[in-house]
Amino acid sequence: MRKSGKIINIEKDKVYIITESKEFVTLEKHAEEPIIGQTYEGDVFQSVAIWKYILIIACIILLTFSLRKLYLDNKYNYSVIVKMNCSIKMEVNGSNKIQSVKGLTEGGNKIIKLVSLEHKSLEVALKLILDEAINQNYLTKAHADDGFIIYVFVTDNKNKIPINLTEFNRYAGTHDFKVILNNDGQAALN
Repeated sequence: MRKSGKIINIEKDKVYIITESKEFVTLEKHAEEPIIGQTYEGDVFQSVAIWKYILIIACIILLTFSLRKLYLDNKYNYSVIVKMNCSIKMEVNGSNKIQSVKGLTEGGNKIIKLVSLEHKSLEVALKLILDEAINQNYLTKAHADDGFIIYVFVTDNKNKIPINLTEFNRYAGTHDFKVILNNDGQAALN
């Protein structure tokens, strides 16, 4: 939109005018050098709104976090082997989600056919395995009374990610089982 009026101030790329209708307007400065007090005509100055910058920054941050999550979800971080009268090996990604599952024994193969473990968190998967091992009678009350121990072995944990199985330990404790976590040679009775 074009406006004209008397120049009252000049800045780098802006010319401030007052129109005949006493309206203050900022115009874009063009090639000729304006002089305060003269009449000036030009296009209204269009500044970029700050919300556009904030929106761009928010999009960049969102994109960064999305790419990071995508990277962590597809990055293989460590393997977990569970032994509770059946053995199962799980590959866990950086988001602590199960990427793939493999039965190491006949009982392990039966459990992975009955229970979907992929894309679940490690603790949820361990609870599901324990429940199914009890349902399939791989673990019984007699095992718990004899002090049977559930072993969880973590291998290839190159990033030394701390493995927290507090909830699974409590859950196994409700069934009177003890859990030993061996994180790359660092065993701990829980």
